[in-house]
Amino acid sequence: MSLRVHLKRLTKYPRVDTGGAKRFARDVLLAEGVQEGAVSLVLTDDEGIRKLNARFRDRDRPTDVLAFPLHEEGEDGVVYLGDVAVSLERAVAQAPRFHNLPEAELARLIAHGLLHLIGYDHHTPAEGRRMKAAERRALARLLPDSLLPEGGGLRA
Repeated sequence: MSLRVHLKRLTKYPRVDTGGAKRFARDVLLAEGVQEGAVSLVLTDDEGIRKLNARFRDRDRPTDVLAFPLHEEGEDGVVYLGDVAVSLERAVAQAPRFHNLPEAELARLIAHGLLHLIGYDHHTPAEGRRMKAAERRALARLLPDSLLPEGGGLRA
């Protein structure tokens, strides 16, 4: 068995290294001890994620990332962990607010969504701190120094 990341891009803006995004997603999961399974990563825009948010969460507004955990075994025997949808438009727009470059903000959102798929959450302050720490570890380990803000570590 192996770990597979399927990526679907539903928007052309901004340009994204889709191969790099898939590798990053795979590396986040491997760093968290996930050795087998499959995930889907959908890169969309604000309108696309707004539709998903309205349909599945009854919130008719755009958001930055949505995670849909599944954990079901497919016919091929691979456990499908779920889907992560990220608004590229939102990542670019909110990057300055978090003092991140757009690429680093996209990485943060991908990591955040993947962590939800494997059981992290932020319903309580303690869960939120645990999830934020896992996000920071993943980004510090996996992002090139050129994407990290001065002083290290990404803000979230």
